[in-house]
Amino acid sequence: MMDSESRDRLSVQRRLTQFGRAEVQILIALVVLVGYFTISQGAMFADLTNLDNMSREGSILLVVSIGQMFALVVGGFDLSVAATMGFASTISALLMQNGAAPATAILAGLGCGAVIGAVNGVLIAYFKISPFVATLGMLTFLTGYANLLAGGQSVSGLDPVFTQYLGSGEWGVLPAGVGVAIIVLIVAWVITARMRFGLYLFAVGGSTEASKLAGVPVAAVQAGAYCLCGVLSALAGLLLSARVGIGQAALGLSYDLLSIAAAVIGGVVIGGGAGRLIGVVLGVSLFTVLTTGLDIGAVDEFTQQMITGAVLVLAVLLAQSQARSNRGVPA
Repeated sequence: MMDSESRDRLSVQRRLTQFGRAEVQILIALVVLVGYFTISQGAMFADLTNLDNMSREGSILLVVSIGQMFALVVGGFDLSVAATMGFASTISALLMQNGAAPATAILAGLGCGAVIGAVNGVLIAYFKISPFVATLGMLTFLTGYANLLAGGQSVSGLDPVFTQYLGSGEWGVLPAGVGVAIIVLIVAWVITARMRFGLYLFAVGGSTEASKLAGVPVAAVQAGAYCLCGVLSALAGLLLSARVGIGQAALGLSYDLLSIAAAVIGGVVIGGGAGRLIGVVLGVSLFTVLTTGLDIGAVDEFTQQMITGAVLVLAVLLAQSQARSNRGVPA
């Protein structure tokens, strides 16, 4: 029989295993970063206004990163998320500029995201085009089309209700973007943890051949994952558009890399089959704190891009090292 100390140790180990080593690592890194920036930058970093800005910026990245997670989990990725953000913002802004109600503009933007994601999914799942080629082609097409529609200009004249309800306003005590992100997080949790489709997502990402033998509609699941990614990318674009007050083709620039980096750093496996929402939340939090601290520290944009790329590569190396050490060990 185990003594009390052994049982307690085993219980702690089980809880740590359940939470996930990747999540523990990212949480430690997050605490260290927050501590460093708080000490080095003082009130400039810990100021309530700055915390509010971080929450609004982080909520946009979280929404698009959750979308990216769906694509990653089924074994792919989506390079067109930033272009989808810009395209949805442009379409919605043009509609509002021409007198459409905010609700109509929002639905149109989300509808565009769904169509874009569905096209990506069909090309990848049914026509067997690689995710890199399909989503890169979509990125190029959307960027050109959005600029064509807007005449290469930013689109202003957004309805104040739109900018207030999704951008600068609050939902009770929560910033508007945070409220949207929480809803997205809950819906994503229901999909991944409580629906058969969520089980299929991880099964397909783990092994398409085994999934086919088990009767899983692999192509439909893959297409569905990209459709979800498209909708959430469009939603993130609308949040960003409401925050800055314009629609623009280049509005989501860099969110493609950031969304992949945040998801991968949070433990979503490149190649599919594994990933948890809590990890994505922590990955987004880490990047939000990092970029905010660097901005306050007046670090230039190019250096920030270098740091982001280095952090992404390091996260992949750590994930691969952990996967090798856990090979053959039951989850």
